[in-house]
Order: sequence, then structure tokens, then C-alpha cells
Amino acid sequence: MPFHIEEVKSDVTVIDGDLPLTEAQLEKLVRVIAQRLEGKQKAAALSHQESAISRHVAPPLRIGD
Repeated sequence: MPFHIEEVKSDVTVIDGDLPLTEAQLEKLVRVIAQRLEGKQKAAALSHQESAISRHVAPPLRIGD
């Protein structure tokens, strides 16, 4: 299951035997992480769109009236 990671915030070194997970558990973990990253990306994009919309509909600021 290939996927692209654009940013890594920490490095993890795993030596054989240090991580007692089966291949199926590792696949499930990777899927969960990918889903969470996708959710965060969608939330950030939605927030950006909402900010752009509110800038266009906000009334002009009148100073000195």
C-alpha cells in the first residue's frame, strides 16, 4: 500500500525484534495514520476556504467616521 508522506516530524529507529507487531497490525497502523493525516489535511483546507470566504463577505472597516 504505497502512499506519500510530505513531512516527518520525528525519526523512529526500529531494530528487528523491538516492535512486536504482526504484518497485519502494521498495515492497520499505517492505514489509521494515513486516514488521520488525510483528515487533518481536509480540515486545514476547509479552514483555509472558510477564512477566504469570510474575508470576502466581511463589511469594510471604517476608521475615523
